[in-house]
Amino acid sequence: MKKLQESRFDVVLADPISPCGELLAELLKIPFVYSLRSSPGYAIEKHGGGFLFPPSYVPVSMSELRDQMTFMERVQNMMYMVYFDFWFQIWDVKNWNQFYSEVLGRPTTVFETMAKAEIWLIRNYWDFQFPHPLLPNVEFIGGLHCKPANPLPKVNYYYLFVCFEFSVQVVLHSFGVFDLHWKKDG
Repeated sequence: MKKLQESRFDVVLADPISPCGELLAELLKIPFVYSLRSSPGYAIEKHGGGFLFPPSYVPVSMSELRDQMTFMERVQNMMYMVYFDFWFQIWDVKNWNQFYSEVLGRPTTVFETMAKAEIWLIRNYWDFQFPHPLLPNVEFIGGLHCKPANPLPKVNYYYLFVCFEFSVQVVLHSFGVFDLHWKKDG
């Protein structure tokens, strides 16, 4: 932890599906930014970010429903929402709340810590989403990663086999156990 503090990072880029990114930012006393595509049933967006997804108008992600739903489809959508909210509670929020409180030294919750995100970067286009209210700290960045890639530098690598010296091991038929290492050539 001391090494991270000495590095003096400006911001933490975290994925809200994987816990503890926001905890790290809180410990380092720096802002954090979330990058998210979507969570099952929008559970993380609702509970952690305070996003609004009215179930009578916005179909739950992964439900295959359309934005124009019949009454029975709305009931089905509500059932999906209850299911995903229940599934999210199985995620063991109480244990995470206790862990966050112990680490930070004060009573807190996962959702309280997640709500402190400076900005949510949604890796999708706004026009691919069903219309729903958005918070001011939400930005859609769909396609940002789709620009042409630069060519990789020309570097040759070769294998160096050393017996019983390092942790990555490869079994080679009857030759015994060897360790696999990459060595940069030139």
